[in-house]
Amino acid sequence: MPQSVRSNTKDSLIRAAERLFAEKGLGTVSVKDITVAAGARNPSAVHYHFGNLEALIREVFDHRYKSIEQARLERLAEIEANGQAHSLEALMEAGVRPLFEACLEEDGRLYARFCLQLSTDPRFNVVELVQDVGVKSAERIRDLLWKRLNDLPEDVLRTRLRQIFSITLVQTADFARRVELGNAPHIDDAVREAATSLSGFLSARSN
Repeated sequence: MPQSVRSNTKDSLIRAAERLFAEKGLGTVSVKDITVAAGARNPSAVHYHFGNLEALIREVFDHRYKSIEQARLERLAEIEANGQAHSLEALMEAGVRPLFEACLEEDGRLYARFCLQLSTDPRFNVVELVQDVGVKSAERIRDLLWKRLNDLPEDVLRTRLRQIFSITLVQTADFARRVELGNAPHIDDAVREAATSLSGFLSARSN
C-alpha cells in the first residue's frame, strides 16, 4: 500500500473515531463502527494502523493536543515577555484559551467532548496522556505556580495541580456546548471567567 494511501486511511480513522467517540461515548463505539465511518476497505484497518482500540483512542487525543500545546507555549512566552508571569489569572488564561479557541470550530468541539469522556474513563489517565504528548507548557505553568503559591502546603498544591486539568476539560466542554447552542459568551469573557475560577480554586486557603 502506498504511503499516501496509508496516511489517508489513518487520518480518516482518527477523524471518524473522534466524531463517534464524541457523539456516542467511548464505551459504545466498536472497531467496526469506526472502520465503516472512515470508509476503510480493510475491516482490520484499525488493528493494522494502531494495534487496538485503546491505542487509537490515545492517537485521537494526541493528534489535536499537540497544536493546542504549541498555542499554549506561545501564550506563555507572551505573558513572560510582558512581565505577567506573576499573575494567576494570566497563567490560567494561557492554559485555557487554546482549548476554548479550538471550540470555535466543529472539530474542536468534538475534541472537547471526547476529552471530557476520556478524563472519566478508568482505562486512561489524562495527566499521563498529556505527559506522553509533551508538556512543556504545563511544566512551565507548574513551575511558575509553585513560586506564586508557596504559602500553600506542598501536598495541597500537588493535589490541586493534578485536579485542575480535569476542571479545565469540564469548562471547555461546557463552552463547546454553549457555542453549539448559540448562547456562548464572547470568547474573551469566557476565558476570563474560566481563568478566574481556576485561580480561585488554586489559591483558596487550606484548612
